[in-house]
Amino acid sequence: MPRISAVIITSVLAITLAGCSSSATPEIQAFDGLAKACETYKGGAEIDAVKVTAAENTVPTVEFATAAAGGTVKSKLAAIKSSQTKVIREGNGPTFTGNELVKIDYVVFSSTTGQQLAANKFDGSDSASQVFNSTDSKAYCDALSAVRQGSVVAFALPASDADPEGSLFVLQLRKVYLPHANGSVNPPESGLPSVVLAPKTKQPGILQPTFAAPKDFKKATLITGKGEKVKIGDSITVHYTGWVWSEAIGEPFDSSWIQRDAQTPISPATFTLTEENLIKGFVKALEGATVGSQVIASMPPADAYGETGQDSIAENATLIFVIDVLGINK
Repeated sequence: MPRISAVIITSVLAITLAGCSSSATPEIQAFDGLAKACETYKGGAEIDAVKVTAAENTVPTVEFATAAAGGTVKSKLAAIKSSQTKVIREGNGPTFTGNELVKIDYVVFSSTTGQQLAANKFDGSDSASQVFNSTDSKAYCDALSAVRQGSVVAFALPASDADPEGSLFVLQLRKVYLPHANGSVNPPESGLPSVVLAPKTKQPGILQPTFAAPKDFKKATLITGKGEKVKIGDSITVHYTGWVWSEAIGEPFDSSWIQRDAQTPISPATFTLTEENLIKGFVKALEGATVGSQVIASMPPADAYGETGQDSIAENATLIFVIDVLGINK
């Protein structure tokens, strides 16, 4: 009898765990296996003492023990030595792990006086897009790491020379995007250049092919993501790099992986997938791809910039694009 009971319990556990796994939405499954890029958020007595009132689609308000601006006595919240976070209302979407683009609603307060310093409407109509990474914005990245999409969260950053009163943020993570393609890796496709990935960032590059460009459009899925399928007309967020196919392929002519200026972090691009907005080959490459996928495509002139070319792209040029599908905007 004990042996039979053990077998039954094991079977029930297996069925239960399988059911839990399959119940995850494609949006969540697309993030499976992502490595954490920032330190998981930490709480604290000072942030726990902050009362946050956060009604749906309404700018949150806060209550905590404050102090006078410029005074010798600091509020306890402004005197913290490292960031503190607490989740006010937990969402059920993917988890932020760092080095990711997010859409947020926000309100910011002085940790000393409690004065509101900035806010948006907090109803999803004017959400801000921001990349929080492990270098340029590490304090914010650490404060949000392990928070789920949809959550309302409060976090405080310590006072500093640049911010002598300290700051208290209340955010809602409206959307979390993948940092790069994520999924199962497929064998290389013949007739297309080989792709290599940077070990840390997963930014793609290509190796010089020893064969001629295909005369017709050709694409392959290098990484198959577990997310939803992209359809014509969808607003999508992607990382992409484009090269002109030649006997000596040089630097890309365009890439979302390249930092535009010192003040702006590397950030993905957002497009509506239609031929009114994009070249035909880009649309053909992404239609039907799943979120998390990486696609490579060779685009002959008819699917690119044709007989006229554009900017640095000569007439009748064949293009190569490598595209990571990071999310669908709904």
